Amino acid sequence: MFTVGEFARLAQVSKRLLRYYDEIGLFVPRHIDQSTGYRYYSAEQMLDLNRVLALKDLGLSLEQIQRVIHNNVSTEEIQGMLLLKKAEIEQQLQSELKRIRNIEARLQAIRNAEAQRTLNVVVKQIPAQPVISVRLIMETFESGLEIFNQIRAALPPKSSYGLHFCMCHGEDITDHDMDMEVGCFIEAKSHAPVPLHGGLQLHFRELPAVETMATTIVQGALETIHTGYGEIGVWVEANAYRLAGTPREITLQAPQRADGADLITEIQFPVEAVH
Repeated sequence: MFTVGEFARLAQVSKRLLRYYDEIGLFVPRHIDQSTGYRYYSAEQMLDLNRVLALKDLGLSLEQIQRVIHNNVSTEEIQGMLLLKKAEIEQQLQSELKRIRNIEARLQAIRNAEAQRTLNVVVKQIPAQPVISVRLIMETFESGLEIFNQIRAALPPKSSYGLHFCMCHGEDITDHDMDMEVGCFIEAKSHAPVPLHGGLQLHFRELPAVETMATTIVQGALETIHTGYGEIGVWVEANAYRLAGTPREITLQAPQRADGADLITEIQFPVEAVH
């Protein structure tokens, strides 16, 4: 048997926590010396304390923990709760990391503007381009990435298939329910439909030629791509042009890193001179 202090050290918790759990009847000592009032814990109780602490870290209230323990919830059930909590935390973490990358990119754009850095915008003439693509309303950017993965898996690695692209056809930029077209360039005058999951299909079509396309290249995760659009906007205004169509995002290099920092994207925005 161990004293409160000894057991606290073995369990790596505070004596205050053990006393509090004792007071509310959540985790009580195995033995109390009636003559001295000293409380003693057994090494076997470590299992019960670990169960309590695990449930606490899962976000359950002390009242909920008491009910769970009273109902003899199994270790397997707690493991299932842990997996759900893990998925929730990982999703929150990814969301926060995206916010951080977005903030960093906007700060860099501010620094570039303050330093009057030379704009990385090149004007191109783009011919008509055959593609196979699918257009649909995508709930989130993540669902769009999943479509890209499906396209890569559905198309054999042939030289006739070129770079992947996406186009946002909606007039407003949102983070959900986006009217998106995704696909890849091909070297063919026709192509049979290619089935994807969920009844979707890639269909052949031709992107129209663009006489004047303002383009720029951005390296970084999707959260940083707005910096390229910002550069095009500054260039358009400084050179007496105006936007004249739907922009295209061409994936020059697919990301290999988990944070997507090695993604290289060319933004192409149709423009026309202001007369």
